[in-house]
Order: sequence, then structure tokens, then C-alpha cells
Amino acid sequence: MARPPKGRDDQLSEMLRCRVRPAEYLRIRQAADGAGLSVSEYARSMVLTGQVTIRQLGTLDAELVDQLRRIGINLNQAVHRLHATGEIPPELASAAAAVEAYILGIIDGA
Repeated sequence: MARPPKGRDDQLSEMLRCRVRPAEYLRIRQAADGAGLSVSEYARSMVLTGQVTIRQLGTLDAELVDQLRRIGINLNQAVHRLHATGEIPPELASAAAAVEAYILGIIDGA
């Protein structure tokens, strides 16, 4: 089941642009990464409240999160190819199995 659509007032429809130097962008991106936020979420929080709430990943280590992200990207690409061609790509099953193995490893380790 798909999630219900956001109300008109909850949609992020307006774009705010500003220019920064490459070194400034690097500092902003690193701060956002350190807080576990996207650059947009980080900047929006800083502009609106002047503070950032750092997301906690719990006991997951950064390497595991990165591996799950990479597998998720592969899985997403394979599903996109499935929708575009109507044919099941061979890497779809292996990507899904890898995601399942990581998740089961996390559950067993908890």
C-alpha cells in the first residue's frame, strides 16, 4: 500500500537557491553528513531554527549503512529496468537476496 499523499501545505514545492564558495559547500555538506541529513534538510533546519537535530543510526556502523545504501541503489536500478522493459533483470534476485541477508544479519546481531 502506498503512503497517503501529503497535504498541499506539507509539500516541499518552493525552491530557495543561494550561491556558496566550493569550500563553504564542502563544510555544509560535511556538517549535513555528520548530522545524518541531506544538504537540503540541513540547510532548511539551520535557516528556519538555527539548530540541527542530529539523526541517530542506533548501533549500526557507517560501513554497514554504506553497504545497504549501495545495495539499495542497485535494487532500485533493477526495479526501474523491470518497469521500463517488463523483463525481470537477472541482478534483481541477487540484489534482493543481498538486502535480505544484510537485514537478517542485523536482526541476528541485535
